[in-house]
Amino acid sequence: MSEIKVALDAWPPFRILNQDQYSGIDIELWERLADQMQLQVTYVRCPWGRCLRMMKEGLVDVMGGLAYRDERAEYMYYIYPAYYSCSTVFYKNKREDFFIKKYEDLYHYEVGFVIGSAYFLPFDKDSKIPKRGVGTEKQLLNMLGLSRIQLIVGTDCQADYEIAQSSYQHLFEKVSYRPNNNVKLHIAISKKSSYLGKAQAFQDALITLIKEGAIKDISASYFN
Repeated sequence: MSEIKVALDAWPPFRILNQDQYSGIDIELWERLADQMQLQVTYVRCPWGRCLRMMKEGLVDVMGGLAYRDERAEYMYYIYPAYYSCSTVFYKNKREDFFIKKYEDLYHYEVGFVIGSAYFLPFDKDSKIPKRGVGTEKQLLNMLGLSRIQLIVGTDCQADYEIAQSSYQHLFEKVSYRPNNNVKLHIAISKKSSYLGKAQAFQDALITLIKEGAIKDISASYFN
């Protein structure tokens, strides 16, 4: 079997990293894709921002959980269709007495985000919103729990799960404002990877799994 290097950060329930033990929706998806394509998966653990740089430099072959952005498409090839879809949400500490009812309200509060993540436009490129970038979602939760930041942004399919598993589950709440967007999660291949020529094979294998209901079954075991 050929080895394929998969960049991996912690993003429960898609990528659950417990020391050297990996589980989650993406892990099970990679295992099924590897089985169909006769590949040997090697996971390369890295913070999200570093994972993106490794894709750009060709140090890893593929990566999952990626929202489409033009700047990313310059160095990675997106596989269609998306394998999952989420929405962007903002969270506050229930002890804080303020309200976010519209996008413009974000200009008055500092928002925590994960460096390198794509949430929605215009937020991602809006320099008028006070923002503080960190390396992981877990850091965001701790900052909000300790009132070191006023708001955090995340995707509901991941943040809801992680908050529910944390000691903050009764302390945080979603704000009223919702961008009502659709964050589609893709697999992508580094354009410097030798697997770029197998993009069609990846697409065919992914479509087969989607049609068989495999991804729906995998995700149900985590969200239910």
